[in-house]
This record gives sequence, structure tokens and C-alpha cells, in this order.
Amino acid sequence: MLWVQVLGSSSAMPLHRRHHSAQWVRYEGLHFLLDCGEATQHQILRFGLPLGKLTAIFITHLHADHSSGIGGLLTTLHMLGRQKPLYLFGPAGLRAWIEQTLMGTFATLRYPLYIRELLLHRERVLIWEDKRLEIWGFPLKHGVPTVGYLFSEKPGPRRPDPELVAAMELPSSLLPRLRQEGSIVYEGRTIFWESISRPPLPPKSYAYCTDTMYAPEVADFVSGVMVLYHEATFLSEHQERARQTFHSTAREAALIAHAGKVQRLYIGHFSTRYKDLSPLLQEARSLFPETYLAEEGQILSFP
Repeated sequence: MLWVQVLGSSSAMPLHRRHHSAQWVRYEGLHFLLDCGEATQHQILRFGLPLGKLTAIFITHLHADHSSGIGGLLTTLHMLGRQKPLYLFGPAGLRAWIEQTLMGTFATLRYPLYIRELLLHRERVLIWEDKRLEIWGFPLKHGVPTVGYLFSEKPGPRRPDPELVAAMELPSSLLPRLRQEGSIVYEGRTIFWESISRPPLPPKSYAYCTDTMYAPEVADFVSGVMVLYHEATFLSEHQERARQTFHSTAREAALIAHAGKVQRLYIGHFSTRYKDLSPLLQEARSLFPETYLAEEGQILSFP
């Protein structure tokens, strides 16, 4: 089960009770952190998330509102006695920044920290894989090296339908053989695996795109995802400011969602000039009705 909680949805300044960018992603026994802005540790504690179970951190870029909380979080894990490895992914410059931060504060870590810098240009790259989950990185446009992330569940197997099994009067002891062989002959009848099993639920997928100016190619990277989080820092009336700062408007986020044929869009990374977020939501919904605000503490809903 793919599960996402918003920890921060503000842009450069933490105002209007909105914190810097961070999200917690859980898949089965894996726990991931997307971005780590200032006060991310406080938000993790506030929402009762299992910091000790953190598997990996994914940083989009090195602007402070997305990365300034990393140093404190790494040393907190050290003080908590962490022993297992932690994996850290992000753009070029991440390794030097982490090493300088630890060196400058005379900090050492008792656990292994593995850092992977992603040098992306026009391609989507697989950066994490296990038997049920893939995580991909892809380039965004923000004036500095910036990475978007896609979490994609692999299709699950078909599972026996108890009602169909009962209707066939098939002993459960034969199910492993039927699953493996595809069909068996039982009491003179040929029984097919597909006839007594149901297809798996549609695989869940989640894409995280922040910060970025409008880039049509992003729609290809997130094509068909179930849920897309895309920054919507400005309204269209401030489009020139969006261009100057390499950000997107709410309408442009909706354009990406529409072109990518995603099922649901959440917008965030709101400029502090907007205390009321409803105009941003209305602007995006005028083009893509399945748009929602990514507000703090919210658990994102998958269709």
C-alpha cells in the first residue's frame, strides 16, 4: 500500500502556518522522506511518524527550503543510536554539501550513510528497486540541478477468489499447483487459474514535482500516474514572477496533469503572498477538475 503524508507545503518562507517542503512516503515496510526543509523533524514528531524506520531520503534540490533540515535530522538519527544504513539521493552537489555540513559541525555518524548524486538531463532513471516497488528520478527545470521522483508499484499477482474456489468445489491444497501450472484436471474437469482468481488491484503510483518552471516534457515523465504532486507557487496573474524564479502557476500544474493523463493532482509549494489558497485551487480546477490542495498533515488519497 502506497501512503503519502504532507509535512510542509510552503515556498521559500514558512508563513501562514505552512512549513517548508517535506513529505513522508510509506510502502509496506519501507519509509521514505521527500525533501527535508527547515522544521521537518518537528513535523515528523508532530504527526507521530517512525523516524527510526526511515529507509531513504530523496532531495529535489539544494535550496534551503528543501534541504536545510538534513544536518539536524542526520545527527538526531545518530543520537537515537541508529545502526542500519541510510540512503540519500539528490542532485549534483549533495555529497559535498553533506560532507561540509558534518565536517563544519564536527559531527560523526555511527551508521553508514550512502549518498547517490543523480546527474540527469533528458531521461528518467531507475534509482531504487525491490520486488514490489520502483523509484525513478527525472529532471526538472529550476535554474539549479533539480530532480523529480516517481514511486511506482509493480503489478501484483492474481489472487484466489474464495467464492469462485468454493463454487468449483476445489480443495485449497490444489491452489499452489494450479497457480504454478496455470491449469489442472480435477475430477474430470480442466480448471484454469484465471477462472478461480481475481486480477490484482491497479498498481499505485505517485510523482513528486517541485520546484520547477512549466516544462511540457514533465508530462511524459509522469504519464499515467495515479497521483501527481506538482508545485503551484503562483497564480497566472503573477506568471512573470513565476518565470523569473523558475516556478509554475496553478494553471501550468493543471496543464501537466492534463497532458500526462494523471488521475489526481495535488498542488503545493504556495507563495507566502497567498494566505487564502482557494484562488489557486480554483485556477487549477478550471482546467483539471481532479485537483486538490496539499495541506499540512494531509494524507493524500489514491483513487
